Amino acid sequence: MVRRIGITGRARIPGLFLLAIVSLLLLAGCEVDRAESIQENVSSTIGVPVATNFQSFYEEYGGLRVFGNALAEPFTEQDSGRLVQYFQRMRLEYDTTLEHVAIFPLGEWAFYVPGNDQAQIASKEELIVKDEFLAFYQASQGASLFGPPISQEIDEGGTRVQYFQNARLEWHPDAPLGYRVQVGPLGEAHYRQVGIFDDPGRNRPLDSAAVREAMVSANLRAPILFADEQQALFVDVQTPEGKRPVIGTGVEVALTYNGVTETVRLPDTDGAGHTQGELPLRDVEPGQKVQIIVTASAPGGATIGIATQSFRTWW
Repeated sequence: MVRRIGITGRARIPGLFLLAIVSLLLLAGCEVDRAESIQENVSSTIGVPVATNFQSFYEEYGGLRVFGNALAEPFTEQDSGRLVQYFQRMRLEYDTTLEHVAIFPLGEWAFYVPGNDQAQIASKEELIVKDEFLAFYQASQGASLFGPPISQEIDEGGTRVQYFQNARLEWHPDAPLGYRVQVGPLGEAHYRQVGIFDDPGRNRPLDSAAVREAMVSANLRAPILFADEQQALFVDVQTPEGKRPVIGTGVEVALTYNGVTETVRLPDTDGAGHTQGELPLRDVEPGQKVQIIVTASAPGGATIGIATQSFRTWW
């Protein structure tokens, strides 16, 4: 079921006291830097604009902070006739007849899967939203945007999460204030699994040998890389209009940090125009910015597309 939402004289300051003030200011500055570095990454464009039909809804309900970047150009779903656009954290649909935006229930899609014992437990409990999740839920118009909770707070791989009809909230205690509650990347997961096959016109791959220019999108596993985490890069290559995946594309990743550039080769793109891989990092200092250039090439070596990304380390 898709939930529909309408768009509608001088004193001498003691030395210790002064030192305390300076320390607090430095700590506050670090927190601001961390927040800005996250926003910098979240705001980094992957070359796909938000469709006009979704722009006002996107901005009203939180923009980049909630939805993330658009993953692909919008397309018309054959069965429903709706205009669909995927974002990193959500999927939006536009009903051209009723002229309103609907939200696809990605939370239900991700939570109600065969063998999920938590789904069985949740069906027998009274579900509530509390603490940090509640504050974020209320501030984000969660009842309208995320829908009702469908799980309690649960642990998934060491991360505290809670599922809602349309989304998943995650708790990241090491992130800066204001970013510790984040919307999980379910839009990206759904897009990679089934999204590009919703429209038959989108699932006919084109061999990279026949492509002179392509649209390349690059997404990171983590905008801020904390200690003991492994960074990964997800790359999609499509024809310029964003409708057909490009198969057999060579993908080279240049990582620049500490004044040195390293090159990593990812597997060629698959039938969905997708490839991914972990990024090896050596002796990266805390707070270091890592610049990434992704180059997509045809079999003969000719460059057909480039994308850029960046992230920071923090530990």
